[in-house]
Amino acid sequence: MRFFLLMVLLTTALHAQDIVIRDFIKEHRRGEENVAFKVPGWMVGLASDIGATASDDHDEKILFKLLGELGTVRMVTYLNEDFQRPESSIGNLLYSLERYRGFERWADMRTQEGQRVTLTVRYENKKVRELMAVVREEDRTTLVAARAHLSAEELGRLVNELEEL
Repeated sequence: MRFFLLMVLLTTALHAQDIVIRDFIKEHRRGEENVAFKVPGWMVGLASDIGATASDDHDEKILFKLLGELGTVRMVTYLNEDFQRPESSIGNLLYSLERYRGFERWADMRTQEGQRVTLTVRYENKKVRELMAVVREEDRTTLVAARAHLSAEELGRLVNELEEL
């Protein structure tokens, strides 16, 4: 019985993040200068605890606190020139997540340097369960997807603290 429960938990952990995001990362990691990686949640929590303990700077402690609220993190960064229509692939990803997977777009902004930043979250039972941020530059796109267990108020408070930095 324990073996069966272990197998169920293991398969659940392997598929913890949305399949649409995993497939997008799998497709866009191809290329000589494209990079994709996954950091398990326990390692993110450990790094957050170590960083918060070792840091003397208040701003860094806030960043490490936010990091500690995240679970498994997946990231891909790729050159736009490696793909025929990089803008449409991001648009299709966001459309699929928002239309079929229960994600909501919480922010879409442009920086003074010309970067476009999009923040999309999956909100369930009054908690933010998944975060996805996409940063689009002229030549490169970066996607970061993370599991989370934050309330909207906690996320808002942390974002406000980050804006004060």
